[in-house]
Amino acid sequence: MIDMRRITIFAFILLVILYLGSKYVLVDEEKSPTSHTPQRQIVGKEIEVPGEPVFNPTKIGHVEVSSVEEIKARYQQKFEDLEAKTNEKIDALFLEAKNDYQEFSEAGDGSIKELYKKYADEGQKIEDETEAAFKVLYEEISKELVSNGYNVAEAEAFKEKYMEQKELRKSEILEKALSIVRN
Repeated sequence: MIDMRRITIFAFILLVILYLGSKYVLVDEEKSPTSHTPQRQIVGKEIEVPGEPVFNPTKIGHVEVSSVEEIKARYQQKFEDLEAKTNEKIDALFLEAKNDYQEFSEAGDGSIKELYKKYADEGQKIEDETEAAFKVLYEEISKELVSNGYNVAEAEAFKEKYMEQKELRKSEILEKALSIVRN
């Protein structure tokens, strides 16, 4: 019959041996001595420096380097297109909500809370879609700025303008909605 005490002691000893063995076998590379041969110095060779520039300053290798203004101009149009598309969606939704509210007022049935919830949810959906699209564009311009050697802070103006426009648009929608309800 197998004695469990002996198996436990054997397993413990085996684990200790494995632990200690791995500690001495797997030595840090920083502590291990290097076996590199010393480098030879090249003496007497002169390097020829060309008289003309080796590369075009706006083209390194096969990658075209754009100026900050060029990058911003390309993305300015993309951000404006996003804003216009979002405004179209919001205007269409607002017109639909206005028509539904007028029908609601005339019929007198249903709850204004239901009507509000329906259009608040639709408005939130448009806002979420716009946020996602803006985030993608903002990440793209940030990456392009960095890849061309510029600071990401150059894109901050787009983010600030977006936030301002977003708040302005919300205020406008609220004003319009209140004017419809008051009439």
